[in-house]
Amino acid sequence: MMAQWGVAVAALIVGLGAGYYYGGSVGRARGVADGVAQEKQAQADRTAAAEREAAKAVNPFEQAAGNPLGNTSANPFENVKVNPFK
Repeated sequence: MMAQWGVAVAALIVGLGAGYYYGGSVGRARGVADGVAQEKQAQADRTAAAEREAAKAVNPFEQAAGNPLGNTSANPFENVKVNPFK
């Protein structure tokens, strides 16, 4: 009975060691690849944000308060008095 417990404990220790080694080698490689991909995406996002900010700084019309002709009339003859008897 004691020999069976010893074999079970030894198999458990060997299994834990093999799992630790396999998980460390495969998990590390996958983690590095995920980290590199995440960093590349973050760099692309930062570049896109910087490009948008640079485009805003270059375009003078985007910072304007509004349409300078917004309060003007589109039809200049709208308020002309054509009937002198009214």
